[in-house]
Amino acid sequence: MITVKINKDTLLTLEETYKENITDRNIGYIIFVFKFDGHIFTIYDNKKGDYYKMTIQGNDPMKYATMFSCEKNIASNKKKMTKESPYYIDVNDQIGSDEVGTGDFLGPVVVCAAYVNHDTMKYIEQYNISDSKKLTDQKILQIVPELLNKVHYEYKLLDPVKYNNAYEKGFNLNKIKAILHNHCLVLLHKKLSFVKNIYVDQFCSEENYYSYLTSIKEIKTDIIFKEKGETYFPSVALASCIARYKFLKYMEELSAKIGKNVPFGAGKDVDEFAKEYVKTHSLEELQNICKANFANFKRIKEEILK
Repeated sequence: MITVKINKDTLLTLEETYKENITDRNIGYIIFVFKFDGHIFTIYDNKKGDYYKMTIQGNDPMKYATMFSCEKNIASNKKKMTKESPYYIDVNDQIGSDEVGTGDFLGPVVVCAAYVNHDTMKYIEQYNISDSKKLTDQKILQIVPELLNKVHYEYKLLDPVKYNNAYEKGFNLNKIKAILHNHCLVLLHKKLSFVKNIYVDQFCSEENYYSYLTSIKEIKTDIIFKEKGETYFPSVALASCIARYKFLKYMEELSAKIGKNVPFGAGKDVDEFAKEYVKTHSLEELQNICKANFANFKRIKEEILK
């Protein structure tokens, strides 16, 4: 990966020459992104207008750096990237957030916001950080503890009791997620106020997101929302992995407390586990470990009341 400076003429030439290869435009401070010859090129806006910054990722970024850069010496900018590393459209200073646990009948919802810059990218590359759904839980449990003391992050875990209380107050899932994302982003941005690009893995429209926060005193604005954000931005991918780790550790502790492995998801095995749990405990106690708005709870409750 190499970062170079380009002038406006070069920017316009690239935009015209590679117009068929442009994949994204106008994302925060990103002017456009294009892919060519196995490389990904990201061009950033510069309010001063003197030059524009471009990152080049691929097997031979120096080839294109020498073609397009307006700098005389660019060799010192080169950074090693492993072949397995995912390529992101933005690798500069950024904060990103993601959530896990929303599809699991049992256990909490966890949201995490994480910070990434060029220095942090070496960890992204070293551990091949990507969306937590693409990594095994075993891998998450292995690599994330090594990262926690090396990166900046904030997370919020909403246990089932608090989750169910929120639903009883009329909060839907997207409102719960919006509040949790905002909480983590506000806390992390206070520590890193210089960061301009803030990404959220989009789960609802921008308009709805902010409407869910009308009762919140402190709101982080100027957010860039992008579906499948973990595939575009390393901060979202890192946040996804940390959130998954916190979820897994909670479930480990819950399993140890119950004396039986608590299953993930919302399938038949989860229903069977919940039914057995109700038999040995109670329906009321099940609500302490489950999300009571799920159809699973309704099915189990109806079966018990037959």
